[in-house]
Amino acid sequence: MLKTYLINLDTSGDRLHVMNGRTRFVGLSFQRISGIVGADLSLEGLEEVDIATYEKCHGKALNPGEVGCYLSHITAMREFLASGAEFGLILEDDANFPENFQSLIHSVMVNAPSWDIVKLSSFHSGTPVNVLALEAGYHLAIPLSRLYNSNSILYNRVAAERLVRELLPMRLPFDHAVERAWLYGLRLRSINPIPCDADTGMESAIGYSLQLKFPWYRRLPCFMFRIRTELMRICFGFYEVFKVLASRRHS
Repeated sequence: MLKTYLINLDTSGDRLHVMNGRTRFVGLSFQRISGIVGADLSLEGLEEVDIATYEKCHGKALNPGEVGCYLSHITAMREFLASGAEFGLILEDDANFPENFQSLIHSVMVNAPSWDIVKLSSFHSGTPVNVLALEAGYHLAIPLSRLYNSNSILYNRVAAERLVRELLPMRLPFDHAVERAWLYGLRLRSINPIPCDADTGMESAIGYSLQLKFPWYRRLPCFMFRIRTELMRICFGFYEVFKVLASRRHS
C-alpha cells in the first residue's frame, strides 16, 4: 500500500490549492503535513541541528528555512511509519507530475526488491546507470553523481526507519543528506529520465532563501567534504551496479 504526504506551510494556502489540482490530475490523494517554519525555531541549542558541522560541511551560514524543510521531511517520514503503509511518497508543495505518474509509481513498487529510496525529481542528471526497465520508457537507475532536490521522493519502510534514526541531528540540507544513502546501508535509485520537474515555477517557501557564503578560506573544509562525498558516491554507485549485474548472471 502507498501513502502520499504533502509538506505545506500553514500560510501557503495558494500552493495547497495548486497541489490539489496537480495531484487530482494524476489520481493521487495525500495527507497534508504542516510544514515547520524554521524562522520560528530557536536554532541555538536545538538538539535536532548540529550548526558547527553544517557550516563546516556546507560552507554557508545555517539557513533557518532549510532547518524547517529538513525537520518537515523527518515529520513526514514518521507519519509514514506510523501509518503501517508499505511505501511512502513524500512531496513538497512545488511538485509536479507527468500524466503517466500512477503507472510509473506502480511499476516502481512492483520492483520493490530493487530499491529503498527512489528520487523522482532532481536538479542534476545524477549520471544514471539504468538497471531495470519500467513502464512507459522509464528506467530504474543507479546515480553516479549528485541529484539534489527533494520535492518528490519514494521510500520503503526500511529506508524511512533508518533515516529517521540516522539523519538527526541535521548536518546538511535535506536533499544532500538523503543522497548519502550508502552511509545507512540503503539502496538509492533514481528514475531515468527524471519524471517530476525540479523547477516548476514555484520556488520553495520552506527550504530555500539567500544564504551567506563564507570566505573561500573558511570553505576549504566544505570543498574537501564534497570531494570525498563525490568519490564515495561514485565508488558505491559502481559497487551497486556490479552487484546488480552479478545477481543477474547467477539468476
